[in-house]
Amino acid sequence: MTIHKLAITFGLGGGWLDPKGGEVYLLVRAKAAGFVVPAVPFNYADSQGIYNFLKDADWRGSVGDSFGADYEVNYFGNLPIDYCAGFQPSMYADDVRNGTITLPTNIRYAHCVRDPDWVDTGGLGYAQWVAADPKKTTLITTEHRGAHPDDFGTMQDLIFAELKQRAGL
Repeated sequence: MTIHKLAITFGLGGGWLDPKGGEVYLLVRAKAAGFVVPAVPFNYADSQGIYNFLKDADWRGSVGDSFGADYEVNYFGNLPIDYCAGFQPSMYADDVRNGTITLPTNIRYAHCVRDPDWVDTGGLGYAQWVAADPKKTTLITTEHRGAHPDDFGTMQDLIFAELKQRAGL
């Protein structure tokens, strides 16, 4: 039996700023679909917890919002990551360089939802992901103007459907 693990990571506001239908709801949906998920979403700074959670899986995925979408891409070590999604990565994280966050080559497939208009979120959802090696990482970017962190409703439905498809669930 294949173990499909999905790390879900809060942004800076954690659970107290998670919108209804946000990361907690995504966690419930993912569990119902057959993913092994943490009891609650990870804090964006819990690099060791995320690594430890994913290390013994057959299929590894990760979804983060805001700061969670900034930092999650750096927490996998050399683990192969089958799927990584980020909702509105923030311009204000210290891993952002010239408005971008570089995805390491161990991420096979990635999807970033970002707000193309800085004014909509004051830059909180404006950073872009770029692949360190586009031959090793397939990167999809969806530009959607939405309230930060835009991890609910239509954008969550889009990522959730893709997540299940990529995992074969």
